[in-house]
Amino acid sequence: MRWRAATVAVLAFTSIGLPAAHAAPPQPEAAAANRVFMVSDSVGLGAKGAMPRAFPAGWEVTVTGKPALFVENMVSQYVQYQPLSAFGDNAIVAGGYNYPYWDPGRFDRSIDLMVDTLLAKGVKRVFWVTVREVSPAFYSGWNGLSSNYKLLYSTYPQLNNQLRNATLRHPELSLIDGASMADRTGITYDAIHLNNEGAAAYSALAASTVTRAPTREPAGTITEFTVAGVAGVPADATAVSLNLTSLLPRTSGYFTAYPCGGTLPTVSNLNFRASQTVASAAIVPIGVDGKVCVFQSTDSHLLVDLNGAFGLDSGFIPLTPGRALDTRSAGITAANVVREVDLSLIPGAPDGAFTAVVNFTLLGGGASGPAWLYTCGGTQPGYPSRNIAAGKVQNVMMVVNTDANGKVCVKLSQSAHFLVDLFGAFPPESDIHPITAQRLVDTRYVGGMIGAGTVRGLQVSGVGNVPATPMPQGAVLTLTLMNSQLAGWATVYACTPTLPNTSVINVEPNHEQSNAVVMNLNPTGAVCIYSATTTHATLDVSGWAGTAFLPLTPTRLVDTRFG
Repeated sequence: MRWRAATVAVLAFTSIGLPAAHAAPPQPEAAAANRVFMVSDSVGLGAKGAMPRAFPAGWEVTVTGKPALFVENMVSQYVQYQPLSAFGDNAIVAGGYNYPYWDPGRFDRSIDLMVDTLLAKGVKRVFWVTVREVSPAFYSGWNGLSSNYKLLYSTYPQLNNQLRNATLRHPELSLIDGASMADRTGITYDAIHLNNEGAAAYSALAASTVTRAPTREPAGTITEFTVAGVAGVPADATAVSLNLTSLLPRTSGYFTAYPCGGTLPTVSNLNFRASQTVASAAIVPIGVDGKVCVFQSTDSHLLVDLNGAFGLDSGFIPLTPGRALDTRSAGITAANVVREVDLSLIPGAPDGAFTAVVNFTLLGGGASGPAWLYTCGGTQPGYPSRNIAAGKVQNVMMVVNTDANGKVCVKLSQSAHFLVDLFGAFPPESDIHPITAQRLVDTRYVGGMIGAGTVRGLQVSGVGNVPATPMPQGAVLTLTLMNSQLAGWATVYACTPTLPNTSVINVEPNHEQSNAVVMNLNPTGAVCIYSATTTHATLDVSGWAGTAFLPLTPTRLVDTRFG
């Protein structure tokens, strides 16, 4: 079996490395910052022709390697003997499909050997392509897939986790998230090796990652930006409704948004894994000089979108964000057990009942399933607040009423850890009204998938417990994308003629992702969903706001990709 695992990737690309019929004319040597050395097994070699074309003009890309090699053999046969002149600042490693599943420690040692060898050659940044992960329900239906392929697929999530852990050992190492685009059909000809479509997608992702990585903000950066008096936010506003997006984070980490001039909180708004593009909503108090700050724990690009504001008369009570419960220290929560969370313990929280702005984070264990956060003593909502994803961190911002004692309740369908952080509060008399979550649409049952580049309109006011009169000025919505055909993004907006330059959610193929947004409605009380990828979607409404919320045209305030 060990021999078969070592040779599984030799089934294709037997012609890799053959010289072209006509040599290309010599080109000027690229500067070291624009040179890329790529070493690969047979999967990455399938993109040998596409990879140089994916990079901008002026970049020089060299691709070498051989099918069916373990990583340590790639080092000895295709890296160590190369002269220093073969390398620039960047190297891509596309190895691991020949994974020693019987000895995971061997793979860790080979990662370290590869990175150290490349650094000794003068490389400054090493990028490793994560291998294809296909969910068991997906590949078990491929009757033509060999048992050996299935064995390797079952171990690839562990391999990718080892790569993520390696970024913590090697500050020069980043990941190219090949797994994020590969849980779909149509990109290989034998379930592993790339066809032309797969090679193009694989190369485009690699080029985007390599060219954008040098300008990421470093770990520990605090990005501050003015919101008061900007894009329609009143000069005396107390808080803003934002959307935070991580792009190309080097390691797993988090973002925390807070009022500038205040103490950096010990809690987070958004958690992400290495190289993941993901977003989370936040209601953030405005700080000194009308500014909001965002702290990042790792190298990453940061996007911040503005969706609305809360004025001086909104009743919003800014708090130093605090953690009300972390079950990692208080004990894991068993499935179907209701657990109380006392938000009144956070300094500054109102006495008695209040409307809470919380971040609900789920640390997925071995199984997936729905989770609910709701008012203690109330009815459990029919729709989940967030779904647990096995082995992943998921979070969602919520606006929810507490009971008379300042408590909310959590129930999980699967045993898992969770965190509840309190970010702000509204008194009961504020004109903001959480309701039991109601589903506005589920395209799996009504209307079919939203096509890439198309818009779907939905009525919000007058539906369920959302009033038609007076017309709400805003709504608390949760958008979930499922079964997306390609990696992409989507946004919710007030059906304006011009699509805003903002996003609400990012998604990977055939993976579920959710995010909340507090935003305005159009004059008839409707919103529109635009999706850049063909996808199924659900949209839930869990609250509405009157004069407490100041609706604004969604605006991008920060995008570190462009300074």
